[in-house]
Amino acid sequence: MVIDGSRRFRTPPPRSPSRGRRFARSREETGPGSRESEGMTPQRTAQAPTDRPTRTGRAAVLAAFLWSLTAIPIGLWQLLDPEHGPYTHALFEPSFTLPDAAPGWAGPAALIAAGVFGLLAARATPRLWPLTALYAAVFGLLLTTITPIAFAGYLCAFAIPVAIAVAPVLLARKKTTKIAAATAMAALLVALGVVGVVDYAAVGDFLTTFGGKVADMGAYLTVQVWTVAGGAIWAALTLHLLRLGNEGKPAPAWLAPERAVKWGKAASWIAFACALPYGLMRMTWLTPWPMFAGPIEDGIDLTTRIWGLCLGFAALGGGVLCLGLTQRWGTRWPYWMPVLNGRPVPPMVAIVPASAVAALFTFVAVPFVALAARADMLELVWAFPFYIWGPALGAAALAYAIRRGALTPAR
Repeated sequence: MVIDGSRRFRTPPPRSPSRGRRFARSREETGPGSRESEGMTPQRTAQAPTDRPTRTGRAAVLAAFLWSLTAIPIGLWQLLDPEHGPYTHALFEPSFTLPDAAPGWAGPAALIAAGVFGLLAARATPRLWPLTALYAAVFGLLLTTITPIAFAGYLCAFAIPVAIAVAPVLLARKKTTKIAAATAMAALLVALGVVGVVDYAAVGDFLTTFGGKVADMGAYLTVQVWTVAGGAIWAALTLHLLRLGNEGKPAPAWLAPERAVKWGKAASWIAFACALPYGLMRMTWLTPWPMFAGPIEDGIDLTTRIWGLCLGFAALGGGVLCLGLTQRWGTRWPYWMPVLNGRPVPPMVAIVPASAVAALFTFVAVPFVALAARADMLELVWAFPFYIWGPALGAAALAYAIRRGALTPAR
């Protein structure tokens, strides 16, 4: 060997045997045949999160501050205009109401005070997590109504006909097949209108009427969505404070990635099962023995039945999406997704909507059960098991976040 004279030959230091074993072990864990290369997180000892503030935690603090800031003008609105305020709408039926003996200004004043104190509570220390949890319980469980979930259900039902129309195009693999499917679907829709099976004028009138009703209740609906969002924001801040309070402590063993794979799959299937009662109940409207609809020839017209079927398919579709948190198509876009097919799904694309829906289902569970009890319609309690669906979906989203590395214990 010829060595440049300007360089000095140095014998490399002996390598430690333990270092070699660590290197070999790391290759085994991350190599082509390892669990991590297959999308599974390798086994690690669950520990408490690090003391570095996460982006999610900072976002929760900022969101709680801004939400509290908006609570003040909403409270002033209700206080100064009690007849037209958002909390005097005919549809406002919360789980908890003030006693009749309480003065009319008590509720708006309490909301204003909650907004002022919320500006300070948004910067609470981990010791004050019960305060943020109280905010989450009051606004998420006690002041929430069923309006947000009803509105969300209608929006999903509107998407069902669109999904049916575009499904053949998306499922076709070749370009020529996609063009043929699109042409066939367009011809079918035109034929349905010509024959009279579908009255597009009536559909347009229905959408116009629905949009007008939504516009009439726009302020009330906006405040109801704001209320549910507040419960979710304060719940997220509470979890952030609990996480900070446990810094330096060993995390529970069930938070280990290999454990999360197991209970996450169980949680996703439980969430899927919660969609079956209502979805299957609506499917009975295709038979002569429809549930909660009376005989097929009486009571409910064909248009209403089709609308009910759309709601049922929306529920079943939501249940299938719950399974995506533990299936391969929940980590990689399926082949029928244009442009994105085969690419990895960004974790937050699944985590954020799943967490939002889990919070919505959990919060509306209390007013939904209360409404069913007041209306003496207890069958709705098992037809809409939001009290199970919400927590199960939240657990599945948490397991998905751990499995995808969006939420990782400290090493």
